[in-house]
Amino acid sequence: MNIRIFGLIIGFAAAPLAQAGLEFEKPVQSAVVKVADTEIGTKFAFKVTGGKPVKITEIRTFCSCVRAQTVDGKMEFKPGESGVIDTAFEVGGFEGELKKEVVVTTDDPAQPPIHLVLEISIPGVFEITPTQLVWQVGEPAAAKTVRIKVLGDDPVAVTAAVSSRETIKAAVREITAGKEYELSVTPAATDTKVLGLVRLETDSKYPRYQKRLVFFNITDKKPAAPAPQATK
Repeated sequence: MNIRIFGLIIGFAAAPLAQAGLEFEKPVQSAVVKVADTEIGTKFAFKVTGGKPVKITEIRTFCSCVRAQTVDGKMEFKPGESGVIDTAFEVGGFEGELKKEVVVTTDDPAQPPIHLVLEISIPGVFEITPTQLVWQVGEPAAAKTVRIKVLGDDPVAVTAAVSSRETIKAAVREITAGKEYELSVTPAATDTKVLGLVRLETDSKYPRYQKRLVFFNITDKKPAAPAPQATK
């Protein structure tokens, strides 16, 4: 066999042993938040591949709502050794479908930063339509309404509606006890621009669902023109 070809074959065979890296079992994971959850945790398991030890130099999150660290704070791992990165997500006031990312960097220049992704589904307790009320400067100072519907089986009462502006009055009306409410918002006048919110207070037993916000705006900006319809 040609010596040069033989040398290349040996080099390729040895290459995996010369490289070090972290190999994660499931770099993308999903979680569904329960109504009572204030925090959820996820474990990202990994193993050191190659023939060299690996040092994790940074575990970076991009939101104060996410914490991430290795088990016991260990950052250096031997060849073939396994480890786990624990993540914790604080639910707070989030709702809907979210993606949160954690980036892991090692001392191996051949390994690019590793992106771990947590896909989170957070059910809502309320359906609020719309979430913002808008008046144009100079239009009649008529009341506008918001419909609040309680989702799920547990009843929740809207107990108060507090406006952030004295010139904007807010009142809530019960339609179906524990299930459906109507918020009425009325400006004293619309001659000047105003920006503010109405804080809805509820009797939910879960703190993160005890307040909801509806925004209002008196603006001099013209509403966007509707898109032209295509013609046949």
